[in-house]
Amino acid sequence: MLAKYYSLDECFEQDTIYDKLDELSDNSKIDYEIVEDDVIRIKDLSLTVKEKKELVKLFEENDVIEYNEWEEDEEDEDEDFDDEEDYEDDEF
Repeated sequence: MLAKYYSLDECFEQDTIYDKLDELSDNSKIDYEIVEDDVIRIKDLSLTVKEKKELVKLFEENDVIEYNEWEEDEEDEDEDFDDEEDYEDDEF
């Protein structure tokens, strides 16, 4: 019912969506993060069935679409650059 990733690319009422997501997050119902531009990842922490249906309906009414093409690997691409090596100690 509730997908893991959604795209807000076609949504014209993003403030409304983020207000709702913030409200649910503040109430410990969901955890969400923006993973790339208009792509969000949602983790259901304790939504009721009714709350899930309401959220999905809100998404549908505001052109927030499921983003099934997102790959978990895509979000880790930039993290590879965190492994800085110390080349100063190497002798060539």
